[in-house]
This record gives sequence, C-alpha cells and structure tokens, in this order.
Amino acid sequence: MNRKAVIFGIKGYKLKKKEKLFLKKNKPWGVILFSRNIKDLLQLKNLVSEIKLIFNDNKYPILIDEEGGKVSRIRKIIDLSLFSQKYFDNLFSKNKKKFLLHYKIYINTLCSILNFTGININTVPVLDVKRKKTHRIIDTRSFSNNANRVSLLGSFCEKFFKEIKLPLSLSIYPGMV
Repeated sequence: MNRKAVIFGIKGYKLKKKEKLFLKKNKPWGVILFSRNIKDLLQLKNLVSEIKLIFNDNKYPILIDEEGGKVSRIRKIIDLSLFSQKYFDNLFSKNKKKFLLHYKIYINTLCSILNFTGININTVPVLDVKRKKTHRIIDTRSFSNNANRVSLLGSFCEKFFKEIKLPLSLSIYPGMV
C-alpha cells in the first residue's frame, strides 16, 4: 500500500463517513488517538478495528501517546495519572528492586490494554532531560535532570516494551530540553 509519511488524528469516538473517505483517499502512514477518541475499552477496540478495516491491514499503525502522569489518554479506562516519569525516578532513587517490579507491572498493565484494543505503537517521550530552561510542559514527564539517569530509566522503558513486543517511539520534544 502506498502510504504518505504522515499521521492523522480523528475527531471523536467513532469514525464519521467523511473521515473514512479522507483516510481511504489520503492513505496516511498511521492514525494517532487521543483522549477525545476514548470512551471505554470496547468502544476503543471497535474504533481501532474500524480504522484497520479501512486499510484491510491488521498491522496498520495505530498510535497513542500514553505516558502516564499528566498525559493519560486512556484515563477513562484506567487512571494512570499517578505514574509519571518523575514518580518512577523517585521510586528508583529509593529502592531499585521495587522500581523494577513496579515499572514492569505498570508497562505490562498499559501494554495489556493497548494490545487488547489493537493499538500497536505508544509514543513515549521519556528521554527528555529536565533543565532550568525546559518548557514547563515537560515537568513530571521527565525522569530527571540527570542525562545519565534519563538514559538508564529510558532503557528500562524500552526493554519492558520490547519484552511485550509493543513498538514504541521514544522521543524528545525538539527545543524543549
């Protein structure tokens, strides 16, 4: 399939006829979902299936930016707002074994929901290093102001997602570090 290197979002809980036609015509590389697209678990699963059906591709890229903390897109399914990157950094500082156990359970829980619904890419920006001039939007979305710590904890994030075989995109917001 000839897809354009662009990712589109959609407006609501269900695809409108115009959106279906738009996606068929423009053939984006993927579709990203936000809180506005999520009402409950079964609705999300149906929405993802409907999108994949448009492209007749069960592996069609469906993305979400589910970070936990302030950025919890699946909050209506399960509230992960307590679990920010900073929360896990603090846990790591206090008890590394406890961190590993809790972080793995967190990632497993998240991936169980994403896998069940058919979402196959999580765009997790956990590699931001918090600096004095870092944009305030990063705040608890960063593990730390220490680049080595961010790298270490980011590697655990990557490892745990790979163990579950859910692709993710570890990213840094340009100009915000």
